[in-house]
Order: sequence, then C-alpha cells, then structure tokens
Amino acid sequence: MFSNESLTCGGASQQTVDEPQPQFTSAKLPIDRESIRSRRLLDMIEQVEALNAPGNRTVFEMLLDAGADSDRLQYRDPKDDGHAVFSAALQFRVATAKLKGFVVLEDDPENRCYCLLVQREGSIGFEVVPRRVTVKTLAADLHKLIDDGERRWSDIAFNVTPVIIAETE
Repeated sequence: MFSNESLTCGGASQQTVDEPQPQFTSAKLPIDRESIRSRRLLDMIEQVEALNAPGNRTVFEMLLDAGADSDRLQYRDPKDDGHAVFSAALQFRVATAKLKGFVVLEDDPENRCYCLLVQREGSIGFEVVPRRVTVKTLAADLHKLIDDGERRWSDIAFNVTPVIIAETE
C-alpha cells in the first residue's frame, strides 16, 4: 500500500516523527482565513471541514477521532504562483490502532489531485500512499488509512460539566 522510494509530492525532508516538519506553520483554531496566502490551502481546509466521512461525521471529526489536535492546525502556505518549493499541505498527528504518527494531505497541482503522506512513529521520512486522492475519494482514503472505529471527537466536543446555579432570594 505504501512506497517510500519516490516522494513525488513535495519531497519532504528526512526527520523523525517526534516533531512537525519545519516548513509547517502551527495556528490556533479557528484560522484567520485572511492570513492564508494560498487559495489551494483554503480549499483544502474547507474540504476537510465540510466533506462527509464514513460514520456520519466530517473529515475533520474523523481526524479528531484519530487523535488530531482539536485546538491547533499545522499547515504549509506557499504562494500560488507556481514557484514555491513546497505545495500547500495540512499535517495532522494521529494515534490510532492503525497508525501512530503524522498524516500529511498535500496538494498536487500538476496532477490536479492530493497526495497522502504518512510518517509512522519512530521512522524517518514519509511513505507515499500510491493513489491519486481526489475530493471525491479524500474521506474514504483517509478512513482506510487512519480510522480504527474509536469515537473520540464527541468526547472532545461535548465534554461539558453541568453547572448548577442555585437561585437566591
């Protein structure tokens, strides 16, 4: 399923999985969309937020189920002028029974699709998922790669402690 022989999508630098790649920026959610330079990155963010994933949830909720940070987003924001060294990308740290490490969704403008890159915990370098990932297949491809059936996002989103306020007379 994976190949680490040719990194056709971006050619990320070799680095262990303990920390995000240096070309990525970390931002607190929600992201100020006015600060994003790349239209391609904005499209990717919107697709992750809105696309339906298996299990009656969005792709973002599926990533939260996989252990992605619910408060921060790692992204790479190049200019869309075609001269950038790296393509627009989103990076998520996940921890499921299927995968512990990083998943990178990278724009591949030349082939008009996305590339999925995986860096497993303790490994150096990325594995490329050898499949053209399109908007139509994004949710299903990520589901096969990271989903272990565990529901975690509902605990994050709805973990509210009730507060009882006593009425005073």
